[in-house]
Amino acid sequence: MTDDLAPQAPRPVRSGRRRIVPMLIGVGVIVAVVGLVANLVGGSLFFYNADEAVERRVELGDERFTLQGAPIGCSIIEGFNGEDPVVAFSVTFGGETVDIVHFGDPAELFQPDVPVVLDGAWIEGDAPVEGFDGVADDGWYFASDRMRVKHDNDYKNDEDYDQRLAESKAASDASAAVCGT
Repeated sequence: MTDDLAPQAPRPVRSGRRRIVPMLIGVGVIVAVVGLVANLVGGSLFFYNADEAVERRVELGDERFTLQGAPIGCSIIEGFNGEDPVVAFSVTFGGETVDIVHFGDPAELFQPDVPVVLDGAWIEGDAPVEGFDGVADDGWYFASDRMRVKHDNDYKNDEDYDQRLAESKAASDASAAVCGT
């Protein structure tokens, strides 16, 4: 029985490292999640058609968003801002017109009456492109730095040719009416 009362070796002292490592991993995961959420929320671009963008102009302020509309052919002016290319034009959608200044080269398939999608923000004032008065001419323009031509992958067969031709002519007639031709 004396063995039971014999002094025993003290328990080993746990090092602080064993507690710190899991805490550091936990803090790292929390920081990564918060950073990811902040990046996703802050990097969101909202898509508005030209009529919606005009309606929400005050609400949007100088916030970046994506705007969609069809370029009006007679309004397209190409030039330079210093040595950088710039394209000024007006787009229309839903009965509203927006003046656009796109800084950079236009998209490869950019042409009148073919909808474009533009990333940028509202700027109050006259467009800084010589010779561009704009169709909207309302004291605002949309400053864009990214342009994509809007298209879809839907195959249209020749059975709808007459209808598509009529729709295209109507869009061209609408642009011609705006341009006064």
